[in-house]
Amino acid sequence: MPSTRSAALITDEPVATWTAILLTGGAGTRMGREKSGVMLGDVTLVDHVLMGLPSGVKVFVVGPDLPRPPRPVTCTRESQPGGGPVAALAAGLDLVTTEIVGVIATDMPFAGGLLEGLAQSIPPGADALIPVDVTGHRQPLCAVYRVTALRTALLALGALPGTSMRSLLAHLVVAETTSTALHAPFDKEALFDIDTPSDLDQSRAIMHERKGRSHE
Repeated sequence: MPSTRSAALITDEPVATWTAILLTGGAGTRMGREKSGVMLGDVTLVDHVLMGLPSGVKVFVVGPDLPRPPRPVTCTRESQPGGGPVAALAAGLDLVTTEIVGVIATDMPFAGGLLEGLAQSIPPGADALIPVDVTGHRQPLCAVYRVTALRTALLALGALPGTSMRSLLAHLVVAETTSTALHAPFDKEALFDIDTPSDLDQSRAIMHERKGRSHE
């Protein structure tokens, strides 16, 4: 079982009908450092994601402790950290009590606002609703899942460290959507993910452009 650590817990927030799991423990090999502490403007990537999630949603962070999160979170870790996103997802899922869970990675600073629309739009008969980015690629680390189906799929996989998200999705009935279909603001950039220093430079340009459009 994962160890659980709480940070900035507050009990008087309205409780949403879905839960968010934020995965922050990646090694950041191509970035050259752990991504969660990378600064985008005056804010870390992980805090950008947290601030983009609706205030009433309970958030479980899988990864190192967050010293001063900008909202209530509960932190946990895999029993063997570094096992990849599926193992980290399973650790967070151990704490989830809602029927729907949203999953998001720390390197997607503009995507937090998509999860609410995804949670409200998952179609009957689908185990997951995954957005497709402008290049035509699925983004399973910014998606929503039915918890029962996800737990069944994880059990079917057996050993989780090193397992790919592609392998997990093979056990699920997946529906796809686009950020445009969800009427997300500035949808073209919403699914932008940061893997390299060049991506980080591009994300800074996106952030400045967004600020300019919000003041028009």
